[in-house]
Amino acid sequence: MAKRKTLSLEEIAAEVGRLFGTTEVHARKWMAQRGAMLEALHLVRNKATDLISELSGEKKREFHRRAQIQAIRTQVPGGHPSEMMMGRKKRRLSAATRAKMRAAAQKRWAAKKKP
Repeated sequence: MAKRKTLSLEEIAAEVGRLFGTTEVHARKWMAQRGAMLEALHLVRNKATDLISELSGEKKREFHRRAQIQAIRTQVPGGHPSEMMMGRKKRRLSAATRAKMRAAAQKRWAAKKKP
């Protein structure tokens, strides 16, 4: 029988470190593969869902429903179109008020023109 060599503490630590490093590398590769596989499966699932909904006519119903909702939202309420264009009623000033405002504006401009 061959004699077994006794390992020193440093050699054991180096061997354990190598095993942990190898394990970590393999785990990282597996996680990357898992991510790629999940991405591929999601892509297949989404395509299959789209095909199923297209074959069942679900897309047409969805588009029709969206069109109906959009039509309801964009309907113009009743009334005269010119009233719809105006946000609020226009203020009407009396002739006397307009004259007072004109006189005040002229007074301001005259004061501003003076040096």
